[in-house]
Amino acid sequence: MKKRLMALLLCLMLLPIHTALADSKTEMTDNWYEIFVRSFYDSDGDRVGDLNGVTAKLDYLQDLGIGGIWLMPVHPSPSYHGYDVSDYYDINPEYGTLADFQNLLTEAHARGIRVILDMVFNHTSNQHPWFQSARNDENSPYRSWYNWSADQKAGYNKGGTQYYESRFVASMPDLNLDNPEVRQEIENIMRYWLEMGVDGFRLDAVTSFYTNNATKNKEFLGWLSQTAKAIRPDCYMVGECWDSLYTIADYYQSGLDSFFLFPMSLQGGYPAKILTEAEKKGMSLGNVVTLMDEYLGDYLQVPFLCNHDTDRIATALGGTAGATNVKMAFGLLCLMHGSVFVYYGDEIGMVGSGADPNKRIGFFWDTRMNITRVPEGANAADYPFGSLESQQENPLSVYNYYKAALNLRRDNPAIARGENTVYAMEDPQICVMERTYNGDSVLIVVNFNIDDVGIPLPATAKTYTELAGEVEIWGSASLDGSVLTLPAYGIAVLK
Repeated sequence: MKKRLMALLLCLMLLPIHTALADSKTEMTDNWYEIFVRSFYDSDGDRVGDLNGVTAKLDYLQDLGIGGIWLMPVHPSPSYHGYDVSDYYDINPEYGTLADFQNLLTEAHARGIRVILDMVFNHTSNQHPWFQSARNDENSPYRSWYNWSADQKAGYNKGGTQYYESRFVASMPDLNLDNPEVRQEIENIMRYWLEMGVDGFRLDAVTSFYTNNATKNKEFLGWLSQTAKAIRPDCYMVGECWDSLYTIADYYQSGLDSFFLFPMSLQGGYPAKILTEAEKKGMSLGNVVTLMDEYLGDYLQVPFLCNHDTDRIATALGGTAGATNVKMAFGLLCLMHGSVFVYYGDEIGMVGSGADPNKRIGFFWDTRMNITRVPEGANAADYPFGSLESQQENPLSVYNYYKAALNLRRDNPAIARGENTVYAMEDPQICVMERTYNGDSVLIVVNFNIDDVGIPLPATAKTYTELAGEVEIWGSASLDGSVLTLPAYGIAVLK
């Protein structure tokens, strides 16, 4: 398997090669945006981001090219991050009210923006009334909702006279997901939010539902998916499977819509490695797209560059010193099949590493006095590329690059959804791919050379006469007959 992977990535393939997306992806949302509400935008002056702040920025997100938002946990919780839920049926009062959330849904849907919620079903908070009752009373009806042992074992912590399973930390007791009552409650929770208008769920820690038991994890995911879609058939379910491409492909057998494609992320991910390690960058890009479709072509792929648990992509690629790669990595991401996810603030080059709170600092909208309060435990808050306001007027900014890439992708659905053909090119620093979707075709051309290049269009490709859009770092593209002149590190789409 490893030899096969290396061959696909490093060797010149016999091209063209055609890959297609499954029909089930026709209702997908191409561009998503992950929001940590606490750090996004404060609407009431207390320096804590809130739901009304998200609502206030929906026009910004729509203009950026976003069609869906993932809200990190918004439920009541004793922690700043919210991944230890104490009430699955309410809103964190620091973020607002249920009425505020319902208004957010209404306003998002009016703009064609879908909303999914982070759902943590592996564990609850130790402050949740279920666990409080279970720990304090061995005869509690909630006792069997958690896993107990008379003896201390790895991953268990003391709770009363016995030990309870809590694989992450003691404050997050694991639920007994084999208990039919727990599953019924989970169904009730999903029904509550789906019937309110939520468009689906991001599922946290899907490889941890049953420790070291992928078979049971996949069974539970299949049950979650079937249960949610019985309530609302068009709901979208995406899981966090932080593992290799092969494990992710295996987890798709559960029937869940999507899993985040961790092999695409950070400095070790495919886009970054193409830019920093590959000698034949154009050829490597074609190989990567083919590889992803070989393993995941029957499924809705979810490529991303970073999230709330990882270093920021701008940090991973060197900040302002690596500005070209910071931009270009996202440009390459936007050429992948499936639904891309953007972590809030990446579009302005926010940085963060080390302790998790450093990766979740406030969005820099205009002035520093309007940035939300840093999360508890953060020891750094730097913005090397400046504020959104300062970048909006700079055509060469990270923000304007992200916006161009997202809108190019949104305006040309074939990029995310189309049957793919990779063409062999004499120059290995050039990548040419054709995508066809619902009868429409586009030609994607990428120049990894450090100079402008005149690129003859493949004679076997369809006839393209229009420059449909471009994402450029230096200069602009031009099309003269069958020759496309593309600046260094430029991306162009032809129709």
